[in-house]
Amino acid sequence: MPTSYDVVIGDPAQSIMEFDKKERMDLIVMSTHGKSGLKRAIMGRVADAVIRDSGKPVLVIRPHPRNK
Repeated sequence: MPTSYDVVIGDPAQSIMEFDKKERMDLIVMSTHGKSGLKRAIMGRVADAVIRDSGKPVLVIRPHPRNK
């Protein structure tokens, strides 16, 4: 199955969803910062917005935890 990636400039969530509509993607794959709670609320919710509003399957990949 062919795969591809692209870089889009603009409001992250809105740009991802506009690109999805233009390209008719089957799946959106995103990475997150892995934050939760208050940090997540402050840092924004791009993945949440895309999951909620895109109408497409979204695969969200969290980073490995860092050793402290």
